[in-house]
Amino acid sequence: MNKNIFRAYDIRGNSKTDLDQTTITKIGYVLGERIKKNDHDSVYVGHDSRLSAQEIQNALVAGFNAADIKVFLLGMVPTPMIYFATKTGVTPNGVMITGSHNPKDDNGLKIVINDDAISGLELLSEVEKQADVLHVETNCEKVNLFPQYQKEINQKFRLNKKIKIVLDAGNGAAGEVADSIFKSQGFETISINKNPDGNFPNHHPDPSKEENLEQLKSTVIENKADIGFAFDGDGDRVGMITNEGKSVLTDHLIMLLSKHYLEEKKGAIIFDVKCSNQLPILIENSGGEAIMEKTGHFNIKRAIKKHDAVLGGEMSGHIFINYDWYGFDDAVYTAAILAKVISDTGQPASNVIEQFPKTFATPELNLDVDDVKKFKMVERFKEQMQFPDAEFNTIDGVRVSIGSSWGLMRASNTSPKLVFRFEAATEEDLKRIKNLFESNLKNIFPELNLDFS
Repeated sequence: MNKNIFRAYDIRGNSKTDLDQTTITKIGYVLGERIKKNDHDSVYVGHDSRLSAQEIQNALVAGFNAADIKVFLLGMVPTPMIYFATKTGVTPNGVMITGSHNPKDDNGLKIVINDDAISGLELLSEVEKQADVLHVETNCEKVNLFPQYQKEINQKFRLNKKIKIVLDAGNGAAGEVADSIFKSQGFETISINKNPDGNFPNHHPDPSKEENLEQLKSTVIENKADIGFAFDGDGDRVGMITNEGKSVLTDHLIMLLSKHYLEEKKGAIIFDVKCSNQLPILIENSGGEAIMEKTGHFNIKRAIKKHDAVLGGEMSGHIFINYDWYGFDDAVYTAAILAKVISDTGQPASNVIEQFPKTFATPELNLDVDDVKKFKMVERFKEQMQFPDAEFNTIDGVRVSIGSSWGLMRASNTSPKLVFRFEAATEEDLKRIKNLFESNLKNIFPELNLDFS
């Protein structure tokens, strides 16, 4: 068993080499035992469009059933449908089989037990100790929660002004759901790459990467649409394109939603270490409490619960609406709210976004490194780095602030990469903070190829 599949906030690995049936069945059994300790006897299971989904689901169901847990099968759904099921259904337990934005041969598990996100690391020792699981008679039932999900979203708001929307699901699991939700809301809706296909033939389903947005941008321009939205493979991350065909920083999406919701209710807003330093300023100026947290849906959800936050957001596109909704990351619901908010302004999306502070910032930048060594590399960097006259935040990797400039280095919890982001008030300052990081990296890791992607 490859221990590296047990990550900080989920389970993830190569479906062909890491996620073998024996391991997945053991995980199902261990989770089943946890469910029974909470006096529950059932669990929801769903999956995205990846080609390995069915085989993993069969092994997972076998483990749950061996632990005497009934499985409610939601079929191919976005991850938010699993979260919705645990909030509104007959059991607060759910597992989503998804590789999210990882390469197509990867897959994994996002886990909720008793309405609480479960870390893969929490399960490692239990799974290691678990003997092989004997298979029993299958006990599962197919369930369709989409009508309830759509009805509840449609009860939340009504569209006052019809606008044209383009949706790009990237051949992931959100295509049919998003198309139906937007049409039922009254938006004029054009959907591309709607049909699920685990080969992802048009582009990879990761809206945080600019190259994956090109088709959406051109479709928005060609159709003179008002807004475009892109979803990741399992529908819990969103990216937005303006009427001018320009991508919108997630920082600005969180700012827009922060202003909107803080007018409804004052409270905390959670954001991750990759977000702009302009975000907490806007939150506090709008009467909210700005709280920085580690990256990861697992961490943001727990912080939202702890602080009873109005909203949470990550620079990667996970947005968690907790006012008059359930506090989980739901790209389809978030996109519908964003479209409604922009529609109500009566202005083009480009004008609405233009109101927010402009800085010079990079997108998320990645360096490919050894998956086993990445965390030790971050620790070594923190020990040996030299940044004169800087302030340091080490809640997740290291965020170095010099005046109004900052740079971040952290280890990805989902893939073999080091993650970076930089922001500054001027282009010159942005270049300076990047150069400082690069010179430190060259000194500390002379063998490292600084080929950012």
